[in-house]
Amino acid sequence: MYDCVLFDIDGVLVDIRKSYNATIKRTVEYMLKFIIGRSFRTLVTDQIILKFRQSGGFNNDTDTSYAITLAILANQPKNIPQGRRFLAKVAKNADESGYVSVEKFLALYDINKWKKVLVYPGSVKDSMLARVFDEIFYGSELFRKQDHLEPKYRTTGRPLIKNDKLTVTARTMKKLNKMFKGNLAIVSGRSKLAAEYSLRPIINYFNSDACVFLEDEKRVYAKPHPFAIKHAMRVMNAKTAIYAGDSVEDLLMARHAEKAAGVKIVFVGIYGNSPEPNKTIDKFKQERVKAIIKSVNQLPNIINKVHRE
Repeated sequence: MYDCVLFDIDGVLVDIRKSYNATIKRTVEYMLKFIIGRSFRTLVTDQIILKFRQSGGFNNDTDTSYAITLAILANQPKNIPQGRRFLAKVAKNADESGYVSVEKFLALYDINKWKKVLVYPGSVKDSMLARVFDEIFYGSELFRKQDHLEPKYRTTGRPLIKNDKLTVTARTMKKLNKMFKGNLAIVSGRSKLAAEYSLRPIINYFNSDACVFLEDEKRVYAKPHPFAIKHAMRVMNAKTAIYAGDSVEDLLMARHAEKAAGVKIVFVGIYGNSPEPNKTIDKFKQERVKAIIKSVNQLPNIINKVHRE
């Protein structure tokens, strides 16, 4: 019934709560301590991160780190609960334009001086925040491979990419690969390096020519831009697709691609790796997502059921 299956990685194939989410928390903590000398160790929670992602504009976790850091610098709280309440307010007013919408919301707090300090968006070479994020996530060895720079900041400790937890089984991927005759591709905000590192047991099940790793592409192509899906489907000569994603950005990207390329994409919402599964389910229902499942491992059975019907 469909020509191919496309997969997001984070929250779909991999549980990132102790990797990417943890990197956001540590990056914000590091930056605030460095700039204003205050400790905000427990400020950022998975729930706050989810609020930003549900706005539709925060697939890039460095953007999320920037938005949170800027918000706290702009309106420095007396305590952690006050800071969390303000961040919830900021996230509520964010939209598909991501950190730009946050900057607009924070404009009344005179944020220009803080923007000059953070130098964002900027390359890892130019932006301290972007560099700290990558050093924490990748660790020294992979940071050198990804960014071709030497680590600069004291972000010692276990590289948080090592905390990625693969949640899809090789058995599932083997079934899907057979069902779709190899027409499986990754459409992810990650770099190719990060994807291959964490997906080693299953990476060979994907059509490598069709995969898109948006961290390695121009920022203009970031989700929810339809570029990645259009590329993947064009390479596989597909007119119909299933896209497994866990976020509003994924859903918007699929809808944009349908309009831009005149293709048919069935979006499958994955909620099992969410810090608040019920809220993620509710958001998918609100967006009228037809297929919502806990784990991508259920996908072969769902497809077979639909085919029989």
